[in-house]
Amino acid sequence: MNADKYNLEVLNKIDLFFKLFNNMSDLVYLTKVENNGRFSYLLANEPAQFFSGLTANSFDKPLEEVLPEEVFKIIEVKYKLAIAVKEPITYEDKIVVPSSYSKSPKNKYAPCQLVYWESTITPCNQNDECTHLLAVVRDITERKERENELKRINDRFELVWNSVADAMYTFDRHENFVSVNKSFENLLGWTEEEIITNRTISIIPMDSKEDLKEIIERVKQGEVVPSHEVQRVTKEGNVIDVLASYSPIYDRNGIWDGAVVVYKDISERKKYEEQLKHHALHDYLTGMPNRNFFSKSLKEEMVRSERSNRTLAVFYLDIDKFKEINDTLGHDIGDELLKEFSKRVKSCIREEDLLARIGGDEFGILITNLYDRGKALEIAERMLSSFQDHWIIEDHHLKIASSIGISFYTPPYQQDEKLLLKQADIALYQAKKNGRGNYQVYTN
Repeated sequence: MNADKYNLEVLNKIDLFFKLFNNMSDLVYLTKVENNGRFSYLLANEPAQFFSGLTANSFDKPLEEVLPEEVFKIIEVKYKLAIAVKEPITYEDKIVVPSSYSKSPKNKYAPCQLVYWESTITPCNQNDECTHLLAVVRDITERKERENELKRINDRFELVWNSVADAMYTFDRHENFVSVNKSFENLLGWTEEEIITNRTISIIPMDSKEDLKEIIERVKQGEVVPSHEVQRVTKEGNVIDVLASYSPIYDRNGIWDGAVVVYKDISERKKYEEQLKHHALHDYLTGMPNRNFFSKSLKEEMVRSERSNRTLAVFYLDIDKFKEINDTLGHDIGDELLKEFSKRVKSCIREEDLLARIGGDEFGILITNLYDRGKALEIAERMLSSFQDHWIIEDHHLKIASSIGISFYTPPYQQDEKLLLKQADIALYQAKKNGRGNYQVYTN
């Protein structure tokens, strides 16, 4: 083989190596490990030289004389670690480009620019002793900036997720909890860790499971299920009312992957609605059911009486000469008398019977499920007897009597609700004509 030709091939290979070496975008350093444990650069590609400010005089000198002190301290620790573990190590770091740097075709970095690096240090061992270190330093600024931006987006999402007043959670395609926000924890009592790790926890009442199954099927088909009222169970076992909405979640391939659920606590609203409903059907003074409640209940009980073929009685009663008491002693005494009167009447009827304040000093009683009229008449006599006891209202000693009119709803059932009430009212008028303090049964 021709020696000149062989030397030329070697030279060409060396030249090609350095072209490739210097055209690499990564920074590459070959460092010699001295016997005294110090380090010096033997070789660095052009990007590394430009970035580190190395010149021909920088090589074979101790690194502490070549590099800035803060940079050398970081590198020294990593170099010694690679030597100790005898295998490559990789670490990330960030460096602010010195203000003395000037951007150029050879130096793409601007002064004071923050640059992120990923460095891999590989020890080169001979006879179990590290003689050289190869450092490959890769610019990962773009990747880190993307990661940082994603983190900022996630942080903002977490801030919103945990700041909203409504309880929110997500579940996967297997209907397992994936995440819950702070409002969920506050509303339902379970922490995110508890509800994710313990799959036996259920917030769904037994009678709502079928409804939820139907909702999830709709969400699987891509439907957004808008707000609707449901009940959920807290950690303490309390049942609360919420407005629930469901929105589907998809994976990167567009396949259904679960849902996000929002619960708006409407317990206070429901409580207020119940209060309004109560006020609409109850007397504000005595707390007893009012005329509307009485009429509604009477219609329902008339239907039951027809089905059971039993008798129903309606009492219409008032306080005799109540207007005189109101006019002489005042409305406050009159109000207290109405309260006491309703208590006494209530104590004389059965638990299943209904007492209502119809208006003014007029009261209605609904007595149901009677086998005969005698039981109703016993109740009337018991009430009249209780009224004979002494009355003390705000230090006023009073004698109180009541007149009672009674109508019956018996087979064959012919009256409607209004006629039955009217017949009891007619009987009340007859009781007053007969001297008050008595009861009268309506007769044709």
